[in-house]
Amino acid sequence: MNPTNQEISRKLRAHAAELARHGDNLYRVRAFRQAAMAVLALPQDLTVLLRTEGVQVLERLPGVGKSLSKTISGYLQSLDPTSLAAT
Repeated sequence: MNPTNQEISRKLRAHAAELARHGDNLYRVRAFRQAAMAVLALPQDLTVLLRTEGVQVLERLPGVGKSLSKTISGYLQSLDPTSLAAT
């Protein structure tokens, strides 16, 4: 079963909190938080968008660059290896 946007957003926020706890770069923490909000604002499930449009859809989200898009897609692949089969 594919994770919902809410679950993906929750995971991104949790990761941001963990980074902040460890004193990581503020911009990196902020990027994870912005990505979480952007995922929540999507009108369609992120996993569906990834299947239809590819991983580039992540880089079009506000505040998400190549590195963060790889992190998000890696997280989704770890949950469901078939979710990104079309990318």
